[in-house]
Amino acid sequence: MSTRKDICTPRKKKDGGTYWVKIGTAWDNDGKVQLVFDALPIPDDQGRVVANLFEPRTGDAPRAASGRGEARQPADLNDEVPW
Repeated sequence: MSTRKDICTPRKKKDGGTYWVKIGTAWDNDGKVQLVFDALPIPDDQGRVVANLFEPRTGDAPRAASGRGEARQPADLNDEVPW
């Protein structure tokens, strides 16, 4: 059975903190890892390219207190059709 992870890269905030941006998905299937990138990481000011694997988020749940980013606001979905 394969295990899915989010591939994330760090970005600096204006206040000096760090947030993590999802740039792809990784699957681990019996020790063989497949990486699928939706975007490529940008080197930091020292020329390093960093990408970490995190447990995937479910729905609009806030990000963990691990500093993986700011919580998303849930979308206001109105299923009523005006006509």
